[in-house]
Amino acid sequence: MLLSREAEVSALDGLLERAVEARDGAVAVLEGPAGIGKTALLHHVRDAATGRGARVLAARASELDRGFAWGVVHQVLGPVVADPALDAAARAELLAGGATRAAALLTGGAEAGDEESYAVQLGLFWLVANLAERGPVVLLVDDLQWSDLPSLRFVEYLGRRLDGLPVLVVATVRTGEPDAPAELLAEVAAGPGARVLRPRPLGTVEVEQVLAGALAEHPQAGFVAAAWRTTGGNPLLVGVLAREAGAAGLRGRDEEGERLAALGGRGVAAAVGRRLRQLGAGATATARAVAVLGERATPEDLGDLGGVPVADVQALTDRLVEAEVLLPGARAFVHPLVAAAVLDACTPRERSALHARAARLLRARGARPEEVAVHRLAADPAGDPEAVEDLLRAGVAAAGAGSLETAVPLLRRALDEPPPADRRGAVLLELGEAEVRAQQPGGPEHLREALALLPPGDASARARAALGNLLVHSDPMAALDEVGRGMEEATDPGLQLRLEAFTLESLVFPDAFAEPRRAAFELGRTDPDPSPVMLVHLAVDGGCAGLPRADVLRLAERAVADGRLVADVGPASSTWNLLTHAFRFAEAPDRCAQVLEEGERIVVEKGLVSARFFIEQSWGYWHRDFGSVAAGAARSLLGHAAITELGLELTIPALAAIAAENLAHLDRLDEALALVDRPLGPAEGTFMEPFVLSARGLVRAVAGRLDAAEVDLRRVVALGDERGWAAPHATRGRLRLAAVLGALGRPAEAGDLLAHDEAVATVAGLRGPLGTVLRVRAGTQRPEAALATLAEAVEVLAPTPYRLEHGWALHDLGALLLRRGDRTGAREPLRLALDAATRTESARLDRHVRALLDEAGARPRRAYASGVDALTASERRVADLAVSGLTNREIAQTLWVTPKTVEIHLGRTYTKLGIASRRELAAALGAGAREHQRVPA
Repeated sequence: MLLSREAEVSALDGLLERAVEARDGAVAVLEGPAGIGKTALLHHVRDAATGRGARVLAARASELDRGFAWGVVHQVLGPVVADPALDAAARAELLAGGATRAAALLTGGAEAGDEESYAVQLGLFWLVANLAERGPVVLLVDDLQWSDLPSLRFVEYLGRRLDGLPVLVVATVRTGEPDAPAELLAEVAAGPGARVLRPRPLGTVEVEQVLAGALAEHPQAGFVAAAWRTTGGNPLLVGVLAREAGAAGLRGRDEEGERLAALGGRGVAAAVGRRLRQLGAGATATARAVAVLGERATPEDLGDLGGVPVADVQALTDRLVEAEVLLPGARAFVHPLVAAAVLDACTPRERSALHARAARLLRARGARPEEVAVHRLAADPAGDPEAVEDLLRAGVAAAGAGSLETAVPLLRRALDEPPPADRRGAVLLELGEAEVRAQQPGGPEHLREALALLPPGDASARARAALGNLLVHSDPMAALDEVGRGMEEATDPGLQLRLEAFTLESLVFPDAFAEPRRAAFELGRTDPDPSPVMLVHLAVDGGCAGLPRADVLRLAERAVADGRLVADVGPASSTWNLLTHAFRFAEAPDRCAQVLEEGERIVVEKGLVSARFFIEQSWGYWHRDFGSVAAGAARSLLGHAAITELGLELTIPALAAIAAENLAHLDRLDEALALVDRPLGPAEGTFMEPFVLSARGLVRAVAGRLDAAEVDLRRVVALGDERGWAAPHATRGRLRLAAVLGALGRPAEAGDLLAHDEAVATVAGLRGPLGTVLRVRAGTQRPEAALATLAEAVEVLAPTPYRLEHGWALHDLGALLLRRGDRTGAREPLRLALDAATRTESARLDRHVRALLDEAGARPRRAYASGVDALTASERRVADLAVSGLTNREIAQTLWVTPKTVEIHLGRTYTKLGIASRRELAAALGAGAREHQRVPA
């Protein structure tokens, strides 16, 4: 019976109504001290939700759960996946799309990875979303303050994404717990749409009602007042005191107030202890077994742990229910305080022994390693090899699911057991790797100790890789030495390939490694069978150096031929990013896009957050060269926002550079300058520096700051020369510098730069860069020569995939003809330039061409979809995916947002474009969207 809880019940019923009827999710947090009635309100929600046909999924956290990564999630969603009533089709539908990763966790199939925690959160969200497609869902979590951190983070994550989902989350949080994760709990309570309810103590009227139900006579006012003072109106304590008063024969008289206070001073523990003594040793042993094993324990396990016959377990639990120790219909205590009282009555040695026996029982029946390990954590170290293996398996599983804060204590406890001599190295390796990934102290020392114990092989190679990753920024030469030795020791081909990828990426990134980089590439060129990773680097280096286009393409194709690059390295490595640039340098836009699509599919499927940086950056370059600069800006800006949020300072300038280039083509110069008109920061002295400087030089030149642009672009040329990058399209440094020098009236200097680029482009068979050289050269020539040069540039660029470059060549030709007085002759190239501007969505080219067409006396067609410029990067990306044919749900899974977010973005897009539905979207976005937008296969 709920007393004095009308306000809380009304609020919870309203949230349930909202979720069930309005399909709008919410979170309710019931917060307060132990015994205040939070669990009773949770039970009310359960009953109300069941009555309304909602699916109720419940979990009860305990202090032990902190050692079980995703333990609360397993309680809530594990039964959903394991439901025997699901046929194959229904299970496939439930686990479709983004929910795949959740299935891997809940069925024990999660693999190790640096970003698995976010991937699992995504998967769990989509599992809940898929469930909600079938009907309203109510998630109940009691004692959230004791939840394991990964589960708690998921509750917070889910709470921010319930808009538009018929899902209600209700959790109880006990206040005053010293070890509770206060910040994370506060984030749950502060989420959008979250409602915090704080039940108040009972008043004297309600206390009187409780006492009246337990005593033979109606209590007098003084007795009621004494009961209120003793309990503070705490519902649990009031109930315990009322029961004790009845058992002690009190009649509720005013003069019995002192005796009542004495009973209350004994507290819950004394009351529970008295009841258990009355019930006998069997009931006490059963209660202890339930307290240790939890409410999901089988009668066999309770009998074995409690040392009572299995046949007697049911009768003993029934007696515990009658004594109000356990809840009816479940092997659960009426309150966590009661469970704590049962265990507190044990000595530390008794509790340790109970947990050790529980671990052995669970192990014998094949329980999950994490379930066994929580009991190993609660037992004293005893040098038990089985305990070591249980803790080791659970720690590895937690690390594999991204829960490093759970993994590290498990692995440290395994080390404390201690392990047998022949297993110490394995424990140290897993512990050291987890500590390094979690940036916790002790990792390097544990890895070095592991290396002293492990024989050469894959395990020692992993230790060296982890040390190398740790040292790469502080002592790069030592890092390369460690990883190189690891490559020699590794026997697994996939591990060897990942180590080689790490080594070559480390060599390529800093300028300081010029000599070892050249030596490595020279070895690769002479190797008759280079690895896929080496082939990627040779292709990119060759593309930048001006190797014939066909040779670059051949190297790139060889790199992906055997599938190992996908299987063993994947898009989380910058090697994948380099591969896309190799295909781009080889003027193979379709192959480049295919590789990007495959990488994007993997990134979305696995939830590889930082790997999206590589994908979005590469799409930005792809669209700048071959597609829609609007789409390129949208993608690179989204990548820049994501990487900035993650705080990955080293990679922010790279996204800023390509975003700025696309923005400049969109005539959004202020935004472009804001991204790159700043110090280089971490890009200085790295592979990224020439690309960032080239982008800054371009943007400054477009802004009319030619002197500053010259400084940037001269540095780009110098850096390219140091790296042996002679190809015009690698950094575009010489091309852009020549254009600036031409604008500054220094044609001779520009001519020298262009002669160099022309020679390299000709030998390499690069038609796009050659056409650009000709276009820029025309800007340094007298009108007669320039006319012939521009005509040749147009002809060279026409069959290439470089439509924006072709559009500018047509623009320049039309402008020159117009200046020579040939208005009629100027119109045709300008009309074609306008078509290129439309197809590439370049607002800057469009603006220039329209001005010239007006001057030529032509009537340019109306500017296409003027509202496109008003779209944000997110709105444009959503719109492009919608045009490609994806549903709202598929778009949400691709972008890792909620379906409601997609719906909102599309609604805003329709308003800005002045359209009413998705059917009109492609036309409103323009030809660029229709022809160039590509999405994951």
